[in-house]
Amino acid sequence: MAIDEENELLLEQKLNQKLYFVEMEQALVEVTYCLKTYDYTIEQAIPRLIKIIDMLEVEQKVIMNEISKIIRNSG
Repeated sequence: MAIDEENELLLEQKLNQKLYFVEMEQALVEVTYCLKTYDYTIEQAIPRLIKIIDMLEVEQKVIMNEISKIIRNSG
């Protein structure tokens, strides 16, 4: 039973991670499109781009923590 719960939790984490990347990708495509069509000025796009960069940094930290856990558990 414990393995099933662990697998379920791992699956949930991975799905959330993938959804998070999709959200970032959508935001980046939207900003890029709006810049290309002149719906946004650079000044309007910068805060959205900063938010995307912040999201990427958070995700990078999560991934690095997961890697650290794997290394600790395997050694």
